Amino acid sequence: MKNFEVARLFDLMADVLEIKGDNPFRIRAYRRAAQNLETLTEDVETLAREDRLDDVPGIGADLAGKIAEYLETGRIEDIEAARRGIPSGVVALVSIPGVGPKTAKRLYDEGITDLSRLERLARAGKLRGLPGIQAKTEQSILKGIALVRAGQARMPLGRALPIGRALVAALGRVTAVKQVALAGSLRRGKETVGDIDILVTSDHPAAVMNAFVKLPDVGEVLEKGATKASMRHRDGIQVDLRVVEPETFGAALLYFTGSKQHNIRVREMALKKGLKISEYGVFRESSGRRIAAATEEEVYAAVGLPWIPPELREDAGELETRTSRSRTTARRPASPAGSRSRSCAPTSGRSVASSGSTATSRSSPRPSATSCRTVPSTTRTPSWQSWTW
Repeated sequence: MKNFEVARLFDLMADVLEIKGDNPFRIRAYRRAAQNLETLTEDVETLAREDRLDDVPGIGADLAGKIAEYLETGRIEDIEAARRGIPSGVVALVSIPGVGPKTAKRLYDEGITDLSRLERLARAGKLRGLPGIQAKTEQSILKGIALVRAGQARMPLGRALPIGRALVAALGRVTAVKQVALAGSLRRGKETVGDIDILVTSDHPAAVMNAFVKLPDVGEVLEKGATKASMRHRDGIQVDLRVVEPETFGAALLYFTGSKQHNIRVREMALKKGLKISEYGVFRESSGRRIAAATEEEVYAAVGLPWIPPELREDAGELETRTSRSRTTARRPASPAGSRSRSCAPTSGRSVASSGSTATSRSSPRPSATSCRTVPSTTRTPSWQSWTW
């Protein structure tokens, strides 16, 4: 369901409007709509299809139109426009317990636009004296920052998944992006994740970097390089983006999905075959020639393994089991209805992989963010991986 995604955007809009000192009635309208969407038991997409969005308390024609816009395009132009001109770190300040939009606005007016600087000034006792901030307020802010830091340590899969899906959808609409996929522990479906890893292929990485750091949910930009960028999401979790060449997408996706121990074991198997394996591909030690890289399937096949579902990549016997199975059968079981291909290989169109074995191929015109054409899968995948976004 997209209920929480839309509610989060409406809350963001209310924060931005409050920071700007906008009409309080408009701010309350967004807050009320967000609260009602969070407690809504029906799927907002179903309500939109049945033209029943105005059945939700607080949702009039204007907000119903914005919901429909998000469901169709994955973005709300009014919200993106409202955020322009406000440093990303200011919105992140609002997430700190004890720092509401009005206080965030005061801090912004004093040139404090990120959490790290706020913490340094609070510890040095340099916030007191600002309007509405005393010594007790500083201590409250420091306690709030500590809570935020603690919350950033691990995030439950149920919270991280919608964030990852929304980011993949947003990056999938960037013209320079050819392929985009979740990686890391989120792709492996771990119960909690420390950060969100996203992998992208592009011939224009600079354009991807620029688009990434300007996404509406960016709370604080932590790093921006030529092919790697990191940001703190407004919900607290760190998001790392890497841009790789299309011909190495499979090797990079396997490498950055992990786990570390799984990767070590695969590397050991490669060495026994006279091969070297890295995020750039599989290479023959004797000649240095790359023999596999474009898809995870061909990387695994190069070391004598069938494709292994991401949620099994923990060095918990999956390599031994899969090696044994590959010796007894060359056929893979048919996939259930609704599952998708395991990785998106470079194509003349565009591909978007939102999780372990999910992928879609796209060509003009682009599908909406709530529906996508699927590439038939050749292996059985768990239902939790058959996400749409």
